[in-house]
Amino acid sequence: RSKQWYQRRVRAEEIARQKMLERAALEGAAAVLSEDRSFSLKLAVIKLRAITVIKELKERAAQMYVIQQDWIGQRFKKEMDSIKTMSEMLSDVIESEKAILPQVVLSDDTFTVDMGYKMFEPPLEPPPDAPIEIPTPDILTIAQIQELHKNLREVAPSGYISLDLLVEMFEPPAFLPEIWMNVTTQQLEDMFSRHLCETKYINWQIVLLSCLSPIPLPNQSQLIDTANQYEKIDSAGSGRLDMAGYAQGDLWFSGNYSLASDGSAQFDRLGHIKTTLFTLICDENYTVDYIDFLLLFCSDPEPGNGALKALSVVTGQPVEWPHYIESPDPSGSVQSIAGAEAEFPTRKIPITLDQLLRVVSFNRMETDSLKLVKEEMVGVFKELEEKDGTADVGSILVHPRGRKIILHHPSFVLVDYRSILMEAAVQDAKFGDRVSQPLL
Repeated sequence: RSKQWYQRRVRAEEIARQKMLERAALEGAAAVLSEDRSFSLKLAVIKLRAITVIKELKERAAQMYVIQQDWIGQRFKKEMDSIKTMSEMLSDVIESEKAILPQVVLSDDTFTVDMGYKMFEPPLEPPPDAPIEIPTPDILTIAQIQELHKNLREVAPSGYISLDLLVEMFEPPAFLPEIWMNVTTQQLEDMFSRHLCETKYINWQIVLLSCLSPIPLPNQSQLIDTANQYEKIDSAGSGRLDMAGYAQGDLWFSGNYSLASDGSAQFDRLGHIKTTLFTLICDENYTVDYIDFLLLFCSDPEPGNGALKALSVVTGQPVEWPHYIESPDPSGSVQSIAGAEAEFPTRKIPITLDQLLRVVSFNRMETDSLKLVKEEMVGVFKELEEKDGTADVGSILVHPRGRKIILHHPSFVLVDYRSILMEAAVQDAKFGDRVSQPLL
């Protein structure tokens, strides 16, 4: 009996389980069918919306096309009206045989007559050509200097070039005056070696300055006046000027406009040099540090005199060499220390440590040797420093170590290439037969 009861119970559970599975299958099929209908409905709604948007875009495009056609028609009508008006005016002028003095302008769809602008017949003879610089055997032309600057900037963009490479650039044949064709490699080395200091590298800006010879060299007063001009132009106090600011200032020389015997204009070399100097000294941003620019022109055949000019530029006051010590100029008189007390300068010229170091380190590479020189100069400055943090320039020049550093400053030596080469050419008896023009 128990077995029969158990079998009936199992059959009942299987029947219930089978019914549940069938019901689940029916519900799943109904759910899938419902989702399918919902998805189809959504696609239909999206399709209807897309059709509506496309219809709107087509309508707007059609409207824009109509507006564009109307605008083109209106502009075309204005252009034709302007052409018609101009044609009528020109027809009247031609019939009356009168000149048209006012300016007649047809611009797009507008025709105007500018009564304030008069038209005249151009001259029959064209204006004369701009004068060009005639090459000479001993002087570099402006074009040659610009080409030399371009080459130097390409091979030595840092501003410093080795002695060997510089000699190689000036060896014949080169785009240089004829007087350079007679020079030897040894002569070039001896000439350029005068610029050397601690290393075998030279700041090629001083080389370009020497190549500009002959050029007027400024004195201390002219350098100070030029510095004061540029300080006024530099309203921002940045210490730099662009081309416009540089052109506003007056240098210590000016152009010399003159006419030749046939009435034509002669080439103004000095006038072109002022513009050329900016391109030779400016940086990649086309600005120039005007104090460094003036320090470069402090160069002098005697380095001591050049250093005095540099001290006057940074201090803004004329600096004289004390009369009771040896003059930096060999042509000057050398007085003994006797009577020094009577001739001791009473005018003090204050200078800061930064200004002094700027003069000492100008145009020199940062080397260990320069570092020692600067440390020695700092020591001299500390010995002579006053309460206001400055030192007297005269006291620095009197100090033995300070005088030695200033007197033998190599960066303010101006080497006159032209005089050196002319002297060598004079010694060459056959050189005069090889040049196209006589040396002046």
